[in-house]
Amino acid sequence: MISVRWADGAPEIDAAVAARAMKFAVEYFMRQMQRGSIKGRVERGIGEDEGRYRLSLRYHDRELTMIVGPGGEIISQELIMVAPKFRWKRA
Repeated sequence: MISVRWADGAPEIDAAVAARAMKFAVEYFMRQMQRGSIKGRVERGIGEDEGRYRLSLRYHDRELTMIVGPGGEIISQELIMVAPKFRWKRA
């Protein structure tokens, strides 16, 4: 199943697919994307991973990593939940 398309050299992923993978409602995911709260990164595979891409989406306490094949199919995905950083407050 094709879940990622390429437009002008940039990946486009269906918001419902990304939201579900990050454990968000689609509306919440879209709102956070519009605010710029969700950061993305794209990396191109080299060597034996040629033709594949790693797409990463990060939002506060979670990071989603998807490996995407040359046809736009999601080969694998992993959601990592991280503890929020504790900030000390001076007394």
